[in-house]
Amino acid sequence: MKISLVGLSGCGKTSLYSVAFAEKTPEDTKNLAPTILYETRRHPFLGLQVGIFDFGGQEDYRREYMEKPDIFKGTDILIPIVDLHDPNNFAQAKEYFEGLLGIYRKNNEKPKVFLFLHKYDVEDYQKELLDTNVKNAKELFLDMFKDYDFNYMLTSIYEHDKLAKTFRDILIASYADLKSHVEKAEGLLQEIKAKIIVSDISGNVIVHNVQGVSSGLTLRSDLRDFINACNTVRENMFMNDSATFKGISEDGKEIELYIIKYILSVLVMKSGEIDMESQDKISTLLNDMKLFADLVISAHTE
Repeated sequence: MKISLVGLSGCGKTSLYSVAFAEKTPEDTKNLAPTILYETRRHPFLGLQVGIFDFGGQEDYRREYMEKPDIFKGTDILIPIVDLHDPNNFAQAKEYFEGLLGIYRKNNEKPKVFLFLHKYDVEDYQKELLDTNVKNAKELFLDMFKDYDFNYMLTSIYEHDKLAKTFRDILIASYADLKSHVEKAEGLLQEIKAKIIVSDISGNVIVHNVQGVSSGLTLRSDLRDFINACNTVRENMFMNDSATFKGISEDGKEIELYIIKYILSVLVMKSGEIDMESQDKISTLLNDMKLFADLVISAHTE
């Protein structure tokens, strides 16, 4: 899967990537250098290698790579990014995006488009001006993507969980029927009296009901290492596509890790005995995640 992040210089492309995928905090991004021409990063997700192309927004770089349309070939998802704190450059951003759409037409390609109206926050910016800029940006940009499989969202690096869910939904958009399984899992997790984290085997969080377990999409390193160690045992000792690991402490705390079809992990943490209703819902969740994994495998095969 190829994702292209595009936008003018300073709009926040690299900061978005760093917070969502590279375990950076918003404060960490304040000293990031501008992207030169473009950078490619690889990120595993649900067994696929996702290529994330971060295209530099400075005028000289834009002019150079716009003359090489082959760079944009194979884009599955295009993410144009508009800086809501910089309304004076809205028209220039629109002209840039129109040029990109022209390249895709010449390449006979039509990627899915997710427009980010970015920096939707009042960090060093007035709320009244921000609301006006959102209104003006919608009027200027939304119509230009009407012929595409298109959606838009308000984004900010200061809203970690929301940003992680945004990228998660974008990444699963290429898989038919997966979103309904994610939504069902989110509903179940609100009702289960246990802490649960569903992630892919690489440590990308799909759904959870535990505070502080991830940075952007990425699961906390100690939990990621635990899942990776158990997955190694599954692969090298059990030699099966699925496995279950359980542990219990002297004071009755329990942990269960379910590795499903070498694609997903479901980590269940119980502080003691839980009610039968919650246990039944955990079983429902596990069965639904098996269907989720089957859908992913089927999509890979196709």
